[in-house]
Amino acid sequence: MSNHEAQVKPGTGSAIDRYYEDYWQAPEDYHDPTAPQRQALWRRHLAALPSDAAVLDVGCGDGGFCAFFKSLGYDVRGIDISRRAVDYARRRHPDISFDVRLIEDEAAEHATTYDCVFSSEVIEHLFDVGGYLQAINRALKPGGLLVLTTPYHGLIKNLTIDLFNYAGHYDPLGQHIRFFDRKSLGRCLTRFGFEPTVWTAYGRPSPLWKSFFVVSRKVREAEE
Repeated sequence: MSNHEAQVKPGTGSAIDRYYEDYWQAPEDYHDPTAPQRQALWRRHLAALPSDAAVLDVGCGDGGFCAFFKSLGYDVRGIDISRRAVDYARRRHPDISFDVRLIEDEAAEHATTYDCVFSSEVIEHLFDVGGYLQAINRALKPGGLLVLTTPYHGLIKNLTIDLFNYAGHYDPLGQHIRFFDRKSLGRCLTRFGFEPTVWTAYGRPSPLWKSFFVVSRKVREAEE
């Protein structure tokens, strides 16, 4: 997760820091049934990415996707705000580099380093969406790719939510604080130097998709 979510360094005992340590209290129990769908979409839409590409997973959690990237031959690195998640990822995948780190710190130390940044189900948790995208832009090489997933919101799905589960879906005590449709997400990506090239989704049939899967290319440096 980004420090635009926490506004502090990870591991400093902030409320957000503690929140995500609690979230990852039992990382060995974590399971996402949509992971195979995301991996299939990666294979379909990222086939042209060189096998030795440098890939950064921002919000890597238990390291499952880093292991997937490693199996494809990429030079992979994972970062997350949760020390507990990173410790588990290191134990589970000792041949992959993981750090308790913010994307801002990564971008400052390793600017224009990565061919591709993968950030799955992260952006919807963040206070400062712009700062997060700006930092990812800085970490990418010119022409590098951002592969982003986030919960899908479209007209029919939104109306269904409003009719049947508004309070549950928009739970003020829940983790999600941002909700994107294609127009709003595209506007954010464009403003911070990205050109979306792939728009697709997964998790449920259209028009009630669970999440977007969006591939964007860095076409210019991000605005300050």
